[in-house]
Amino acid sequence: MARAVVAVLSSVLVASCTGGSPTSTTPTATEADVVAWLDQVCGAVAGTASGLSTEPSIDLSDPAKLKAGLSDWLSIQLAAAEKSAGELEPLENGPHPKAGELVGAAENGVGQIRTLLSDTKSKVDSAPDATAVITAFTEMMTKAAAVENTGADVRRKVDESGLAEAAKKAGKCRELDPSTSSQPTS
Repeated sequence: MARAVVAVLSSVLVASCTGGSPTSTTPTATEADVVAWLDQVCGAVAGTASGLSTEPSIDLSDPAKLKAGLSDWLSIQLAAAEKSAGELEPLENGPHPKAGELVGAAENGVGQIRTLLSDTKSKVDSAPDATAVITAFTEMMTKAAAVENTGADVRRKVDESGLAEAAKKAGKCRELDPSTSSQPTS
């Protein structure tokens, strides 16, 4: 699930910075300014991503505990997504010519995750039995996987964006990059 969140947010962030031409009316920011700003953007997104990397505390042998455990986990994830959205908003006027567009795209990605979590929580909370709870959670995972697959194509474009090098220098962006975490050794 965390990979799916990262994929969504990376996809919308990368997609929004790969098209169009930069405006000449925005003053040129230093690379350090852009790196620091990207670090804040990625830090805001990381709040949602890190929460989703946790596993819900569930008891498969007790339907009531299963439902309560998943519902509680979804509530925590929704709160993290709300916090991320709140941290992103003040970053819209960053030092990059497309700062507003980039942050808007990140906010949109967080919004997609919030919707997925909220819809799943509603289904879990109204589920009449354990089968319906598991079905709702499985649907969420399936939708997250589909988003992740779409995001993989867009992530390729990061090399073409003007922010690829700055993102590599921003510590919190590196933490979000699935290609730099837990790489197998040969």
